[in-house]
Amino acid sequence: MLRVKENIEREREVQVGSLEMQSRWGEWRELVMKTDLSWHTLFKYGDSLIGFMLSAVYGTLLTPSMVSKWSEDEDGKCKLCEERMGTIQHILAGCKVALSQGRYRWRHDKVLKQISEQVVFHCDRRVNTYKNKAGDGRQFIDFVPAGRRKAGSDDRKESRGFGILGGSRDWIVLSDIDGQLKFPSEIVETRLRPDLVIFSRSAKTVIWWELTVPSEERISESHEYKLDRYSSLQTEIQAEGWCCYNVAVEVGARGVVAQSLERAARRIGFKGRELKKLVRDSGKEAAHCSRWIYLLSRKREWEFRKVGA
Repeated sequence: MLRVKENIEREREVQVGSLEMQSRWGEWRELVMKTDLSWHTLFKYGDSLIGFMLSAVYGTLLTPSMVSKWSEDEDGKCKLCEERMGTIQHILAGCKVALSQGRYRWRHDKVLKQISEQVVFHCDRRVNTYKNKAGDGRQFIDFVPAGRRKAGSDDRKESRGFGILGGSRDWIVLSDIDGQLKFPSEIVETRLRPDLVIFSRSAKTVIWWELTVPSEERISESHEYKLDRYSSLQTEIQAEGWCCYNVAVEVGARGVVAQSLERAARRIGFKGRELKKLVRDSGKEAAHCSRWIYLLSRKREWEFRKVGA
């Protein structure tokens, strides 16, 4: 009877833990985009990756923390740091050993590579080669219907085809993959290295995206932190006469993409299929890397993997 009672208590703890994870999902679901589970996406992701994502979101992955609820041989601690409980949130984005070994940086750079390649293609093949060249001397008059307010200059500029990139055709994209980015000295001298920099000399405009791949529970906190981190650089650049956009984007560690990435992409002219592709590929890359981080979370050695691998 005692053994049966213990098993019932452990089963109850597992059910409560699962419910707690689902309630946490309710806390951040308003910050992320709805995951596309169409047949096209399911085939593109594959069974194992989709299974990992769903299990990670709903808290059903076998982690040390969960196993400890029914096994006396499991203490529930993370097998890398051996200090914190080995929850899925800790394994994917909170272990200091995984951080020091570069596991999270590897995932970050893989996601950044996906984003930067598509932004480079967008600027080089769409914006910079657009047939209606900027600066051709033509002037446009905006007629405002009676009873409506005239939009501000920034609103008009962003409403045209390529958003805030619409005023120029010489956009250059730099990305900080493997720590290789050097902020353009012609704009300002700084040691800060945003993850993605887009700038135009003719328009004297610079945009940067600072990417974070946090646990979904910390998307909002990470967003505000990164905006604050680069606010002084934004002020310094604006003082030099440049128009500057400080943008923070997030892709969740479970592969769920934050709305901040969609908003940022729309502002530079992404739309339709290219926008869906950017969101889908970014989330897929994050989920793929997190799956490996999870599978190797009991292995103390971490083989360095190049971003291109």
